[in-house]
Amino acid sequence: MRTDSVYGVVLAGGSGQRFWPLSRELSPKQMLTVFGTESLIAQAVHRVDSVVEAVYIVTNERLFDELRNHLSSHADRSLQGVRYLQEPMPKNTAPAIAFAAATLELVDPGAVMIVLPSDHLLETGDLWRDCLESAVKLAEADYLVTIGIAPTRPDTGYGYIQGGPALEEFAVRDAHPRQAARFVEKPDTAHAEEFLASGEYYWNAGIFVMRAARLLEELEADAATAPIAETSRWIAGVQGTDGFDADVARQRFGDLESISIDHAVMERSNRVAVIPAGLKWSDVGSLLALETIADPDDLGTVRVGRGVDIDSRDSIVYSTDRLVATLGIENLLVVDTADATLVLPKERAQDVRLVVEALKAIDAEEVVQPKVSLRPWGSWTSLLKGPGFQIKLLEIDPGQKPSLQRHRHRSEHWIVVSGTALVTRDDEHIEVHVNESAFIPIGAVHRIENCGKVPLKVIEVQVGEYLLDDDIVRIEDDWHRER
Repeated sequence: MRTDSVYGVVLAGGSGQRFWPLSRELSPKQMLTVFGTESLIAQAVHRVDSVVEAVYIVTNERLFDELRNHLSSHADRSLQGVRYLQEPMPKNTAPAIAFAAATLELVDPGAVMIVLPSDHLLETGDLWRDCLESAVKLAEADYLVTIGIAPTRPDTGYGYIQGGPALEEFAVRDAHPRQAARFVEKPDTAHAEEFLASGEYYWNAGIFVMRAARLLEELEADAATAPIAETSRWIAGVQGTDGFDADVARQRFGDLESISIDHAVMERSNRVAVIPAGLKWSDVGSLLALETIADPDDLGTVRVGRGVDIDSRDSIVYSTDRLVATLGIENLLVVDTADATLVLPKERAQDVRLVVEALKAIDAEEVVQPKVSLRPWGSWTSLLKGPGFQIKLLEIDPGQKPSLQRHRHRSEHWIVVSGTALVTRDDEHIEVHVNESAFIPIGAVHRIENCGKVPLKVIEVQVGEYLLDDDIVRIEDDWHRER
């Protein structure tokens, strides 16, 4: 399969509320390394990076810095080399994909987009590559293409696509596309069973392949969706120029209807193709997905992490750090993290967002901030926080260093517990060894660097009236971050 004029577009603006407390607003589901050795977004990039010219991540302004830090922390060049598109605000998938299409059309008028979510699990291999090759051929013939997953059960939580006449002229080995006859939003159980028995319906996995220009034409053809294309073209055209006004962009984007690509385009177009695929797939839609990462015991309980269980049945117990003991529970979900614990009946897994909304109402920081955050230079872990202070563990890779920066509202005290640090403090350069420390007063220009051959571990004590990361004023940065 050729890669010229084919681009990957990974949608990564979601907040992952139904995966709390594992996910947080600044570390959503797509950044979790729970299902395998890589995060979900890293897996999404690797699904297409070998068959495209470039991969674009579409996210929002709030998540941009965190996603870039997360992917830049990997040594993998394909993850470090992705490009980012910042939506002015989240407005569902139609505006997000239109914004990517408008940007790519300027880069390459013949661009074909492979659009996929950042937070799903999907089997790859020969059949996946066949599907992509067939989909690109269809897209070049002006079809709007979606990959349909062959259903394995009558699931009422997914949308379905009915396959119509075969399009064998576009078949590639084991990929046999069909005209899409009908889209059905999440059906009731009776209809889902009927769809499964018919063999004509497929799960809508939210994976699309289309020419960028063709998508914009489809949006422009309907008065209700034309503003999405118009606004996307305007933002793509002025972004990075003197004519770009962020406030105007937010206002124009905010005025757009929040609508999915299915409702805006796929359901009304008469030129949609579906490629049925017997691929293993999951949208990781709730915490129930945790039951797939370990085998159940004799009583049907799945346990991950430290702890013991006595006589519990058909439950999921997941712990990231602390010891968790359970006794005689049944049909429950128990998810424990370093700073939050959630317990609920399994049948209410879709209602976790209600907990998140209640926590937001009391300004609980556990909704927003993760305990651990990856950075291009290593990572930090929040150990303890209280009024006017915070304690973190910094782990800095050999030869790496955070940005040269200063703070307006806090001082910092660095205590080296492993490795050797080179500390810059205004005009001073100080080598700090194990059991030694350096104090950084408010306003001082500073940096810490791992000048040794082993990982550097530093206890950082922050003291001040304001401790959030937007108090960082970056002066110099190896990764070109603005703050």
